[in-house]
Amino acid sequence: MTSTDCVAGGETGEKLVYVPSVRKTVKGAIETPDGKFVVQRQGTRNRVWSGPGAATSTGSTETVPGTAFAVVDKGGDGKELEDTSPALRLLTGSDRVQNNVRLPARPGSQAEPCVGITSEAASEGASAVGLRLDCQTGAGRFTAGAALISRYDAASGTGDIIGVASASRELHPSAAGPAAVYSPYFGSDIQNLYDEAVRGSKPAATPPVTPVPVKPSHSAPGTSSSPSPNAPGQQPKASGSGEPPAGAELKATPEQIAAAKRAEAYWTPERIASAVPVDNGKSKDGAESPERGAVAGAPSHFENKGVATVGVFLITEDDDPQSDPGARPQFCTGSSVTSPTKSIVITAAHCLSDNDRFKHLAFVPGWKPDPANPSRGTAPYGVFPIQQGKVYIDGRYLTLGPVKGDDLDFAFLRSGPNAKGQFLEDATGTGNKLTTIHFSELAQKNVSLFGFPGDSKAPLVCGPTTTSGYSDRFLKIACNGYAPGVSGGPFLRNFDGKRGEIIGVIGGYKTGGPTNDVSYSSQFDGEVTRLFNQAVKNETPDQGTRSELGTAGLWKHAVGAAAGTFHTSSQQNGDSDLIVRWDDGEVTLYPGDQNFGFYPGCQKDMPCETQLAKPNDLFKKYADLITAGDYAGGAAYDLLVKWVDGEVTIYPDIDQNTKLPTSLDQHLPNEITVAPADSVWKYARGIATGKYGGNRWPDDLIVRWNDGEITKYVDVDGAGLHAEEQLAAPNDLWQSAALITGGDFDGDSNDTTPNHDLLVVWKSGKVSMYPDVRAGGVQSETVVSTAEGNDTWTHARVIAAGEYGMNDWEDDLFVRWSDGEVTMYGNTQASAMGREYVLVPPSPLLRAAAPPIVGRPEDPCAVVCGPELYRRTH
Repeated sequence: MTSTDCVAGGETGEKLVYVPSVRKTVKGAIETPDGKFVVQRQGTRNRVWSGPGAATSTGSTETVPGTAFAVVDKGGDGKELEDTSPALRLLTGSDRVQNNVRLPARPGSQAEPCVGITSEAASEGASAVGLRLDCQTGAGRFTAGAALISRYDAASGTGDIIGVASASRELHPSAAGPAAVYSPYFGSDIQNLYDEAVRGSKPAATPPVTPVPVKPSHSAPGTSSSPSPNAPGQQPKASGSGEPPAGAELKATPEQIAAAKRAEAYWTPERIASAVPVDNGKSKDGAESPERGAVAGAPSHFENKGVATVGVFLITEDDDPQSDPGARPQFCTGSSVTSPTKSIVITAAHCLSDNDRFKHLAFVPGWKPDPANPSRGTAPYGVFPIQQGKVYIDGRYLTLGPVKGDDLDFAFLRSGPNAKGQFLEDATGTGNKLTTIHFSELAQKNVSLFGFPGDSKAPLVCGPTTTSGYSDRFLKIACNGYAPGVSGGPFLRNFDGKRGEIIGVIGGYKTGGPTNDVSYSSQFDGEVTRLFNQAVKNETPDQGTRSELGTAGLWKHAVGAAAGTFHTSSQQNGDSDLIVRWDDGEVTLYPGDQNFGFYPGCQKDMPCETQLAKPNDLFKKYADLITAGDYAGGAAYDLLVKWVDGEVTIYPDIDQNTKLPTSLDQHLPNEITVAPADSVWKYARGIATGKYGGNRWPDDLIVRWNDGEITKYVDVDGAGLHAEEQLAAPNDLWQSAALITGGDFDGDSNDTTPNHDLLVVWKSGKVSMYPDVRAGGVQSETVVSTAEGNDTWTHARVIAAGEYGMNDWEDDLFVRWSDGEVTMYGNTQASAMGREYVLVPPSPLLRAAAPPIVGRPEDPCAVVCGPELYRRTH
């Protein structure tokens, strides 16, 4: 970026070059340590985009030349410009009066930079409002085109560009006083010019510097921060999208149009009307807020004409393997964000992060009542399907979850064209401008709030009003009536009836606000621009990771796991914890954190990892299979242990205070023997507990025997194992099952008609689901799609399904792999594995290089075949 008077006539010149740094040697020679970057050419013209100038002072006819952007080639060493020096951020819409604004001295000089205060420089009727910098320190000469930088960080060399120095005025001190440096004010015209340069559209000739009589407008406080095409220090990832290069015309493919037609046929007005809000976190009107001194909410109204850039973000939670009985249409609010792709949608991360059962993702902008039939809604711009896998949520939010990661509660999505082949912004017009807000500037004026509460056909609109800051991390706005359904709704500053500057979305601080009359947004800072850039450049979305549970070397020694409600903190809501048996006989309880992970160690005000049995020979030598369920009644789950000699023992009501026996002569007072030693159970090779008996208790067992027979036992209790039913006669197929576990993966269970499923990992690595075992037995198989493929799943060693996330289904799959890596597949469904969360990263030894199930040297046994453990070979 530079001043237009530095490139005047240069659009058709032979060569323009940018040199990021210049210095003199001790002998006076000029050096360019970061190289030289030649401005690209497009035909006979240099790729330079130039804008108009501004007046210098009240009553003056003198003007400041405008601002120009140029696109440069790689340097002589093949590096991109931003790989050689830190990039500054373009900042538009900022306050005109700012302190500590910096202007670098002329390159190669030893002078101090100018540091001073900016102020407005304008004349009545001028076309634009200029900016004046009065230097309070620094006495050297300055170069036209130098950047006026606010919030300069000397350590990193970064800051916000709020102007460029012009050569039209004297740029050095005089006897009359300090130096005065002039620049155009960086408003929406500069932002648009920058956007044109980023898109690579054809440059226009430099316009003459002539003011046009238009009354200047003053922007609201705050900032509109626009990242450079690649954020500093980041390398762009190959997108493999096949999209046209910058500057090329966007054109829908036949495949995209076909996908849009399918989405439009699916999302009929009737189905959209039947959708329910994803979020149900807000209290009812009048519910007590956890804050003191909450202000009364501003009035709101429904806009029956709709808003082009705001709409409903649609989701179908359709995980049932059958035709469609499990379909649950849901929605949040979304809005369009202007970008070179013309296809970016923003909503709240919590609308998507909790459940990967979602299908048929689509955005319907401008949703409003049908004028011909107000009881129906209509989609004036069509339905825009979200591209498969193009959901961008910050990896830290995925790792921390909605509570601990609440200041990252935003998500971007890439939409495809509608059925007419129109991209989103081609259909609706320019989207809302993504705008960042410094934490010190969360109090904003002229902000409107939008959302679709409940079953409304029209958006609810509040404002313009003011926002305030909360905890230096959130925008807070008091607007009446924002009930569930509004999550993801935009905070738009300077809304003009169609679009505005988007400075937040409803989400964060308990997923959007404690009541319907107070809403929150996570602060939009550099993290939102990073995520936005990922979406624009079609990069690979972030993944959630965890590394708090120890190393892969440790977890190679985990030989069994059982899921259930054990810890007293989990018993309140029926959440799942994990019991782990180690190869030295130790037994450990890990309380679930309801965020697809577990609480390690002991932290203040959090449940503790607890040792239920110290290392011992009893569990090391004689325990074979473990599982857990509510067999004996009570608030906590019970642990069922099948021993190598065929004895089966139930240890009731396990919690963090339980101490399991560690020797053959020890017995708990309440332990129950349900099968004696030397019973037929010594031939059991896998056990899965679930709700297979028609009641709401997880007290039924699916058992795989060594000859391939599959049987079911319902209503296991203190009286023993009874009501056995054969689901499959002895056979070769089921002898090749490696791991089994029970859960509710198709999501059709409830307390009235529970109907759990059986998940099987075969020795071949195939993963299968047998839905609704109570009704269908093990005759109806659904193959579960996995991103890793069958070869990887031959290395699964321990699995246990439970309710480790925030929904009410036991559909989260814990997996320990052969190399010690531990992952959680949150919200696994009947047809596809859920989102993978890495709880323990793999060891340097790649899993792909490890042998398959048979004969792993570090495994205590040769063959895996239990639901959560190994088969013994004696």
